[in-house]
Amino acid sequence: MPYQVLPADPSDIPHIAIIHHEAFEEDPILGRLMRDVPRERKYAFDQSFYEKAFAQKQLTGAVFHKVVDTETEDLVAFAKWIYPYTLTSEQEAEKAKLDLERSYPEGTNVALYEHFFRMLDTKRKRNMEDGKDYFLHILVVSPRHQRRGLGTMLIQQGLSAADKDNARAYVEASAKGLGLYRKHGWKEIDYIEIDMRPHGGDGTEREELLMREPMTGSVQ
Repeated sequence: MPYQVLPADPSDIPHIAIIHHEAFEEDPILGRLMRDVPRERKYAFDQSFYEKAFAQKQLTGAVFHKVVDTETEDLVAFAKWIYPYTLTSEQEAEKAKLDLERSYPEGTNVALYEHFFRMLDTKRKRNMEDGKDYFLHILVVSPRHQRRGLGTMLIQQGLSAADKDNARAYVEASAKGLGLYRKHGWKEIDYIEIDMRPHGGDGTEREELLMREPMTGSVQ
């Protein structure tokens, strides 16, 4: 099938929310966050999350791309990169206020949700250099279109920009995605580990935190 990378816009949100759910439903951590939330409420939450992400992109440096199957015109993959950005003091205050506005649908494992993302946020602040590093925040590919190079297509969008700026790129990876990121030059620099037993799981789960140094040539 022929595929094309295009900028994503708010009209894509319903389709993005669907593949987001499909891609992360079986993730050992993300899949447990809203396991007890009815599907329609979970989908509505994901749509709201992306609506805010698009609306606030001027405050976050977010850049959105999608992969479209040109035969069916279906959106089959999506990425959200955070490019280096600077804010005025007024924008900083606005962003801080928006960051506090959180609500979860009934049934959410709030303890796991807040613990997981607090750990990631702490590590980002420790590992990334504000205003200089690129960050691949979200990469999702429809399960029906995986292993066709779509993740690579979306990764290359951000890495090309990072290399042009002679900048590093940061990513957080589950075990499932680790090989793909290593292929493109990322190396493990840190990790987080979560005991899943208090949250209904078994044992511990680990997320690798990786940094890629700028390169002059592309990784095949």
